[in-house]
Amino acid sequence: MIDLKDVYIYYGRKEVIRGISARVDGEKVLLMGPNGSGKTTLLSAIAGIVPYKGSIRVDGMEVRGVKNYNAVATNLPQAFSLGLTVEDVIEVYEEVKGCKADVRRELEKLGIKLNKAVYQLSAGQGVLVRTLIALATDPKVVLIDEPFENVDVSKRKVVVSWLKEYGKEGVIVTHEVDIARLFSDYNCFLIFEGSLFGPIKAGDLLSSSIVFGEDPSALLTLTVNGKKISLIRGDKGYRVDSMSNLERLYDLVAEA
Repeated sequence: MIDLKDVYIYYGRKEVIRGISARVDGEKVLLMGPNGSGKTTLLSAIAGIVPYKGSIRVDGMEVRGVKNYNAVATNLPQAFSLGLTVEDVIEVYEEVKGCKADVRRELEKLGIKLNKAVYQLSAGQGVLVRTLIALATDPKVVLIDEPFENVDVSKRKVVVSWLKEYGKEGVIVTHEVDIARLFSDYNCFLIFEGSLFGPIKAGDLLSSSIVFGEDPSALLTLTVNGKKISLIRGDKGYRVDSMSNLERLYDLVAEA
């Protein structure tokens, strides 16, 4: 279980995560929001990479007091920053965590050379390597950041399959609205300007429309740039599934 209570994160004096509380118990959830909203920062805090105020517990243990907890796996680049080849990284993961999936075979099928240094990979190849190696250990908790960014559409099917098959619970971060279609039965949290909203089923999010103000029938109400936005059923308002990414909400607020 991942349990967040009153989590604040600061970069210098800037507050980037604002009093977030949430719980993920026995499921994988989507964390969606526009670029710069705090998605990766929050994921990094859960992974123990960035400091925070408040409480973040994974399996009952406060993250800031835990080192090398093998039940958690992440594709965050900080975990792959050594000057190693792809094969070297796989061997490290096999020794420390144990790989339950044939990640070598899958990466080679995707055209990735195992003797190549991780830092020499293209952006999309790097995402594939980090994501599949992290998932290959079939960890209890997965913390996956933007697993489809810069990845060819033809190669996304493998990523979707592995995300669904491996890992018992965790968080999958994306800013692409279309990705929610691939996980329509997953619960989804939205993050804007460091504040968290939800959960809402990804399928309900996609089929909802945006209206301004607080609607009593809303599936979810957000605050974006200081304005209330309601997600409601039906076609009244602006359809969420017409957006490619959630940055569009800022434009809608500015136009209102």
